Amino acid sequence: MGMYPWLVLGGAMLGLLLLSYVIYHYFADPQESYLLAMVAVVLSLTVSILCAMLIPVDIYVISEGSIKSEALHVTISQDHVRDAYLALFSALLFLAFGLIPHAYFYGEERGSGEFDLKADNRSCWNALRSTAVFVGFIVFLLIAGLNFRPGHTETLDGIFTSEEHAARWVSDLVDAEHHGLNAVSFAIACLTLMGVLGWAFYTAYGMAAMPFAWLRGKQSATEQRQDLEVSIASIREKYQSIQERYPAQEDGSIDLSRMKAADRKELNRLQREHKSLMQHNYKLQEIEQRAGNLIPYVFTLLVPFRWAIGVVMLSMSLLVSVSLLLTLADRSLHSDCGWSCGYTLKERRIFNPVDEIFLQLSHVFPMDFLVLGVFVLYIFASSIFGIVCLGIRIFCFSMYALRQRKSMPQALLVLCNVMAYILLALCMALLTIAPDYTAFGSQVASSSGGGAAGRCSVERQATGRNCQVSVIYTFFARIAVSMPAFSVAYFCANWAFILVFGCVFTHCLLNQQRQPYLDDVPECEEEELGLLSGFT
Repeated sequence: MGMYPWLVLGGAMLGLLLLSYVIYHYFADPQESYLLAMVAVVLSLTVSILCAMLIPVDIYVISEGSIKSEALHVTISQDHVRDAYLALFSALLFLAFGLIPHAYFYGEERGSGEFDLKADNRSCWNALRSTAVFVGFIVFLLIAGLNFRPGHTETLDGIFTSEEHAARWVSDLVDAEHHGLNAVSFAIACLTLMGVLGWAFYTAYGMAAMPFAWLRGKQSATEQRQDLEVSIASIREKYQSIQERYPAQEDGSIDLSRMKAADRKELNRLQREHKSLMQHNYKLQEIEQRAGNLIPYVFTLLVPFRWAIGVVMLSMSLLVSVSLLLTLADRSLHSDCGWSCGYTLKERRIFNPVDEIFLQLSHVFPMDFLVLGVFVLYIFASSIFGIVCLGIRIFCFSMYALRQRKSMPQALLVLCNVMAYILLALCMALLTIAPDYTAFGSQVASSSGGGAAGRCSVERQATGRNCQVSVIYTFFARIAVSMPAFSVAYFCANWAFILVFGCVFTHCLLNQQRQPYLDDVPECEEEELGLLSGFT
């Protein structure tokens, strides 16, 4: 293998770092930003995406053999890929439960104002203590889970009476025999379980809504201002109609004490609504004056490109959702073990478009790497779009809202953890979206033993055919076999993804309303705008 694929790989690494850096600075409030938060966000997003981007390398190794570069004297075998997965997953655990919580607690402790070394050291120390408590709680939960995971044979009986028994219990708990693989698998399975919630909620919403947002575009500042002026005129008419029901005093004002309670409440509501609309109108007028005639003209020229991008996005969303639906239907209809193994499938029987595309591209490395990279980045962007639109929520309660250059760094740190879980869930979902590609790549089963030659599958691999299984498939298959409850949860979450995607897609298809140019504006002084002058 020449230098070109390695240059592509190096460029992709730099591109991911730059992308993570741009995302942080796009959302973070410059007045509240601090270095530790930026480092944590950039590292977390980069490592999360790399977990998914390692899959094409895994597929290439099992399909074409070890990757060798004579120029760089480097050889990448399946063992190296397995070590890379473990390193990335371990780094993700450290970032999710170590660096990011510390950066979050540090941001809560540091406050604002000028830099003070003594106060900064105190904030760092308090953040370390809070992080230690958080990590201790997570470790306790992890040990409790590992103690009851399938495959753990040693019991707690006698660990305090015999040093040898305690050593065996610890060794079996962390799976020292397999270099901690089962322990890491359990921890990643737990994180993925949290990620499938975001996958079914945020990603499904983003993949359905984002293409329509691109196709329809936003209103221009002029268009939104014209709509606002119509609404403002309507509010003034309603206000005057209520005033006309009551006689005016000598000074022309209305005696509110003689007004019905319902009418007073309605007047107050109209005043608040009028104030909000006037603030939007004032801000839009400022934007129009700054923009002049050049920027609207440029946006007009970019409309065809926006449509092309929207069509590509819509095609990718439909490809992913249809492939996911077909595989879920295939597993529901043809799985031999059903709920007991999470509806795993020995051999695909229903056509899958995404699977076929990647199987063809896997013959020409790094084409599948590039195309999968586009898919991963699109799903990544869709997830962020969903989070920005819906906000960061816990049990339907909004915790943080993300706005351009107005978001707290702590909100971005929470976003990183959510995205890390979602991208882990994506690694699992790829086994459903493109099952044959992620499991066997372009391998062809031999015709030995009387069987016909064909593409490798789980059934052919089980009968002794010459088929190697990818590391990522082995990893999640281990979870499905030893911990089927996780596999069942992933299966149900993918059906939830289809349900949410279908509902949002139908809503966007029927709703023709375009997004406003401005969603919200900061509060302004009434004296500056003369907000209520139109009421009297």
